[in-house]
Amino acid sequence: MISGLENKITVYHGSTSLIETIDVAEGKPYKDFGRGFYVTESELHARNIAIRNKRIEKERFSRDCEAYLYTYEMDMPMLYSFSIKEFQYADMEWLQFVVANRKTRNRTHGYDVVIGPTANDDTMAVINAYLDALYGEIGTDDALRTLLNYIEPEKLPRQIYFSNNEATGILVMKRQVVIA
Repeated sequence: MISGLENKITVYHGSTSLIETIDVAEGKPYKDFGRGFYVTESELHARNIAIRNKRIEKERFSRDCEAYLYTYEMDMPMLYSFSIKEFQYADMEWLQFVVANRKTRNRTHGYDVVIGPTANDDTMAVINAYLDALYGEIGTDDALRTLLNYIEPEKLPRQIYFSNNEATGILVMKRQVVIA
């Protein structure tokens, strides 16, 4: 499971939104594990997400905003009281799960928490090529294997997804800082 045997672990969330209370309904659709709230054990990854989203807000919508880094403490014993799906690796099962969620506004599963590799911007370019049938007929083993080979799964940081506000209750905010 997630790093070690600790009772509590530190996780991070990068955003351009000022978050006082987590509301999974505020999450964006078409994400790796569905619309919800995402954190990572990688502070650098969370920082990069916040800075990237700030750039996107500026370029696409001509909006100035702040980039925030949130630090949370996650209660590990409480995590196990929820329905969890964990992907240890970016393998074929993970890939099919991500593609299914990236194709719809609403999540495609019944898990409270999903843990696994993050499909980054480079990954999405490769997934879009797959969805355009550039690797062969969508859904075939050959097309999926080609897609998985191009993803470079060893470079993908882990993320933790929460599908409902009850599950996010195991997160306690420790710090919020403006980073850009």
